[in-house]
Amino acid sequence: MIKNIAIVGGTHGNEFTGVYLIKKLEQELSSKELEVHYLMANPKAHQAVKRYIDRDLNRCFKQSDLDNANLEGYENQRAKEINQELGPKGNSKTNFIIDLHTSTAPMGINLVITKADPFHLKLADYVKTRLEGVTITWEVIEDHHFLMSIAEKHILVEVGATPQGVLRQDVFDKTHHTVLKIMEFIGAYNQGRLPESSKELEVYKYFDVAYLPQNQNGELIGMIHENIQDRDFQPLKSGEPIFKLFNGKDVLFEGEDCTISFINEAAYYDERKAFSLSRKESIKI
Repeated sequence: MIKNIAIVGGTHGNEFTGVYLIKKLEQELSSKELEVHYLMANPKAHQAVKRYIDRDLNRCFKQSDLDNANLEGYENQRAKEINQELGPKGNSKTNFIIDLHTSTAPMGINLVITKADPFHLKLADYVKTRLEGVTITWEVIEDHHFLMSIAEKHILVEVGATPQGVLRQDVFDKTHHTVLKIMEFIGAYNQGRLPESSKELEVYKYFDVAYLPQNQNGELIGMIHENIQDRDFQPLKSGEPIFKLFNGKDVLFEGEDCTISFINEAAYYDERKAFSLSRKESIKI
């Protein structure tokens, strides 16, 4: 039984959709059976229109980091405050967390799960079969660093493409519809009236990251090749061009055939990440 839900926006301060959607949801969602808490996760970064101030907040929730009193910086402190408000992690007062994000890449509606148990698979399947353009990614980490990992049950909603620091109606509406479908699922789950799920769920399981071409000083010497730009959640084969160097040469992909996403994501330029690599799998529900 899920009784206490947190809907979180602004984990990344320059992703405006979640910040404003939680205000809208607070006015329109009402339930006698559920206690819904709305959290603005990173207000300082939002005011500065920055992803973060000192450290990516969505990388601050490993148990070891939450327990480390010596970690400094705004986001490390904010993570501890959020953990107390929603958690504590491992014994959370919050039963379920929905964390709202956007991407500068054309991801469509991307649901991120960290567990492949029946609850999370059925939830993802429920949304995917009722909305268009939904993909499921599975990030497998034992002690996850995501904010949503505070609660035992959780899901991350990421919709794109939209620029940072901008509200786009199509992205806002898709996020809104996704949250309503998730809440619909929770209501059916609590009443024991879940419809029959699909037999299998197609998920993308991350296994590596490709980095932008750089010189020994860390300066960019090339960019994403037009061959792969905007090809999120499409196959990439060995031998295809992935980077165009400023000297005009192409860099070809030499890894295993896979699926790519987060292509040319603006948020990842600080770490020089070019795109993520995943394998498509079908998981029995």
